[in-house]
Amino acid sequence: MKSGVQSDLFGFLPVKLSASFNDVKIEPVPDFDEILEAIVKDSHQDGFMYPPLSQQWRVNPKTLKKIKRVPRTKRPAHIYRVPYSHQLTIVTASGAKDLRTTEGGFLIHLLGYLYGVRLQFHDWWVDGRMPVKGQHNISLTDQWAAEFLSEGYRTWKGWNGEQQKLMTNILFMHSRALSYEWDWERFMIEYMVFDGCCRLAKTLNRRLKLSNHVKQMINLCKHYGIPVKNEQHIKKIVRLRNGLFHSTLWGDGQPCTAVEHDAFRVPYDLRRLNQRVIPALLGSRIHYIQTPWWLLGTFRFR
Repeated sequence: MKSGVQSDLFGFLPVKLSASFNDVKIEPVPDFDEILEAIVKDSHQDGFMYPPLSQQWRVNPKTLKKIKRVPRTKRPAHIYRVPYSHQLTIVTASGAKDLRTTEGGFLIHLLGYLYGVRLQFHDWWVDGRMPVKGQHNISLTDQWAAEFLSEGYRTWKGWNGEQQKLMTNILFMHSRALSYEWDWERFMIEYMVFDGCCRLAKTLNRRLKLSNHVKQMINLCKHYGIPVKNEQHIKKIVRLRNGLFHSTLWGDGQPCTAVEHDAFRVPYDLRRLNQRVIPALLGSRIHYIQTPWWLLGTFRFR
């Protein structure tokens, strides 16, 4: 297959990142500052951009011009597009490949994980709220980001197609979890992500023993050097998982109602655990992986 250069635009990454590694270049668009200012102005104070209102119109089938609004059709848009902020260029990508479903998709969703945002290609659609403020509580420099992206990309390229697809989907769903507003919804998606991580870990190491859900979490953490608070903490997470997945119970109560403290806190714990499992799966040896994921605070991504 012929090699060549493929480029694409994506967004919205609220960081003016420029990085080059492994025949990959990521650079902000020329009017990045103006676009960022407009997005921040239109976003909510909670750090998210919400879907715009949509309205159905009758159109002239010949000219496609709007004629009349259709009554009672105004609602928040189910899907919409976000402005692009960066250009991705891959020098060695094969011209026969679809950049967006292979290297490009992996890289933008890895960036989304790293900065705690959701990213998408410029003319693809998104749904739900989109963070315009990073939701990954780490301190990070451009150099550290480039080193991590380079290492992760190199590891990913050495995997087979199914492993590559699994990791890209893990990253996509982990970033998408930010769009859910209820604690039980975020927990459900993050546990899905964790299960995907376990599945990938098994394909990478056939000797890894991941049986019941408590042992699975403990053994995966032990294998990758991720600390565990104690077994009771893990059991709380699994108990919430079993109640929700098998009995429609959230913290022994009803979803979308006030719940016990653990049910409110655990989705954040599980997300922070996934944030450490993901770089471990990609072969990274940064100290961040070994930091306690049940604690609040900012950690160096190094």
